[in-house]
Amino acid sequence: MIAALLFIAILDIGPLLGIGDDANAILTLLAALVFVVAHGYIALGWHNIIAFSLITIVISFTSEAVGVATGLIFGAYHYTDLLGPKLLGVPPMIQIGYLATGYASVMMGRIILSLRAPVRGWAILAASLAGAFIMVSWDVAMDPYQSTVAGDWIWRDGGGYFGVPLHNYAGWFGTVFVFMLVYFVFASRYAEQPQEDLIQNRIAFWSLPILYYALIALGIIIAPLVDGVSLPYASPANYTGTPQALQASMSLVATFVMGSPVVFALCRLFLDRTRAIA
Repeated sequence: MIAALLFIAILDIGPLLGIGDDANAILTLLAALVFVVAHGYIALGWHNIIAFSLITIVISFTSEAVGVATGLIFGAYHYTDLLGPKLLGVPPMIQIGYLATGYASVMMGRIILSLRAPVRGWAILAASLAGAFIMVSWDVAMDPYQSTVAGDWIWRDGGGYFGVPLHNYAGWFGTVFVFMLVYFVFASRYAEQPQEDLIQNRIAFWSLPILYYALIALGIIIAPLVDGVSLPYASPANYTGTPQALQASMSLVATFVMGSPVVFALCRLFLDRTRAIA
């Protein structure tokens, strides 16, 4: 787990090491997958981390495939070939992104709300809402660069948020909320089985998903220092502002929109040591 996070931290300065944007994105997702499997096994048990993974992948892929085909869920868009092969118009790498950041967001939501397993009743709704807001915060900081600038996907008609339609965020929130809700309903009936004997330091262990999310935010925050945005844009018709304005805006958004749940989760974890999530 630690090695995977260290690798992601190195990839945050990947451009300085000569690692291209698309290779960087794919390597980050693969390292994140290793982290989720390892941490999820200890935190939830094999039964539940497999369930969470399958629920997340199936629902997010279905949503993306329908979205690409119809434009109804996220708006009119298509994926390019930069993230590898596609299935029904969707690169499988995208599902790893949903899984990794979804896992971190779920854990952070539970930490902030002090929700110990099993999560039942109205707590299921609260945890799903908190996790969905935390995960969509990532897309608010990430999407303008990955689409408008890098061109991993292209918005056909652009949009008011740096070339991204607001429709996209409604679709993201709905998709994420649904797969988190389905998982919590599943987990309320099939109890999580954390491997307590493998958790030597509870504070350190539960800090790891927060650290993963923070590293993703850090990669966006320091992008102007290690890479920067240069012309031409992948979607020049969707955004006509300067590269410097886009850089500053995304760094600011990542700092406060993604940074807020990181701070809240860490504060809750360290101030509530006697009730660390089981």
